[in-house]
Amino acid sequence: MIRIYKTLPHLIFFALAAAILSPSLVIIENKWAFFVVTILIEGALIINHKSKPAHDVALIVFSFLFLWEFFTAKRPNPNTMLYPVPENVFAVMVTDWRKILTGMGSSMSLLFTAMFFALLLGISLGMMVGWFERPRRALFPIAKVISPIPPIIYSPYAIGVLPSFRAASLFIIFSSIFWPVFINTITNVSNVDRKILESAKTLNTRSLPLFLNILLPYCLPRLFTSMNVTLSTSFMVLTAAELIGAKSGLGYYVRFAADFANYTKVVAGIIIIGVVVTLLNRLLTAAQNLIVKWR
Repeated sequence: MIRIYKTLPHLIFFALAAAILSPSLVIIENKWAFFVVTILIEGALIINHKSKPAHDVALIVFSFLFLWEFFTAKRPNPNTMLYPVPENVFAVMVTDWRKILTGMGSSMSLLFTAMFFALLLGISLGMMVGWFERPRRALFPIAKVISPIPPIIYSPYAIGVLPSFRAASLFIIFSSIFWPVFINTITNVSNVDRKILESAKTLNTRSLPLFLNILLPYCLPRLFTSMNVTLSTSFMVLTAAELIGAKSGLGYYVRFAADFANYTKVVAGIIIIGVVVTLLNRLLTAAQNLIVKWR
C-alpha cells in the first residue's frame, strides 16, 4: 500500500505529460511552458522523495493540473475565455515576462519600503510602550481597538487625502504591518521574565543596552513567528490596493487583464501572486534562521 502511494504522484505526472503532448480540442498557443513546469515539479519530488509531505503536495498538485487539463483541453470547452486551458495560462508567463517582472518590482518596492518603516517604528515604539507602565495602560487599549480595522478600508480616504497613489499604498501597507508588530512587541515586553530584568539591573545596565541586549532578543523570535501571517496579509492588502487605482504592480496586471476580459492573464497573475507570497514566506523563514539563532 505504501509503495502504491509513493508511486501514485509519478503515475499522475506521466498521465499529465501524455495529456499535454496529445492533441487538444482547443487552440494551444504554447504547450512547452506548462510541460516544463510539470517536469520541474516532478524533479522537486524526486529530490525530496523521502519526504511524505512532498508526496502529498505533489499528489494534490498533479491531480489538480490533470483535471484542469482534461476538462478544459481534452473535452469540449464551451467557454475558453472564462475557463482557459493551462497551456495558455503558463504561456502568458513567457510572453508577458517583461510586464510581470516590472509589476513584481513595483509591488516589492512598495512592500519592502512600507515593511521597513513599519518594523522600525512598530518594534521601537512597542518596546518603549511595553516597558513603561503608564504609556502601556494608555496606548495599548487604543491599539487594540484600531488594529482589527482592515487597512484596505482606509484606501478611499487615503487616496483622496495623500498626494499620490504610491503614498496612499505605502500608508495602507504600513498600517497592515505596524499594528500587529506594535501590539505583539508590547505584549512580549510586558511578559519578559522579571528575574532577567532584575539581574540586568544589578549589573547597572542602562536603558539602551537593556533594550538592545535583553528586550529585543527576547521579542525577535515571537515577532518572526507572527510575521508569516502579517507578511501574507500585507501582500493581500498591497494587491487589493493595486486593484483600485495603481498604474503598475501585480494587482494592476490582474485588474488590467480583467478589464479586457482576458482571464487567461488573470489566472496567470493569480498563480504568480501565489508563488511570490510563498517565496516571501520562505525568505522570511531563512532570515529567521539566520538572525534568531538562540531560539
